[in-house]
Amino acid sequence: MANIDTKPFILNAWERQHLPAAVLRVLKGHVGRRNAITGRDLATALRHPDDRKIRLAIRELIKGGHPIASSVSEPMGFYICATQHEAVTYIATLRTRAEEDLARLRDFEEAAATQFSIPKQKTLF
Repeated sequence: MANIDTKPFILNAWERQHLPAAVLRVLKGHVGRRNAITGRDLATALRHPDDRKIRLAIRELIKGGHPIASSVSEPMGFYICATQHEAVTYIATLRTRAEEDLARLRDFEEAAATQFSIPKQKTLF
């Protein structure tokens, strides 16, 4: 059996207190989509081995009111929105992604139900 790392991606107490502020300091140099920085480059800049934890810190920053967006097309990475247009565009991207995920969930549930007799769950949406 392969040794698979099953450790959850959580922030420890020190990371929860310090990592978001450190990430924000770096991101302040990456305002606007054209200045995006990848999660890996952010982790390297912070000498942090785990870019997944960088993404969790970014999520905390967003919850804290910072308009941090990301792009999966060039230029790829994270950035602080510089304009209303960038924010609205990112919101539209997230909505489309969510709709696609919900459609995939619905289709998968139907496929799994026919294959494995899984009862259909009530949906919230």
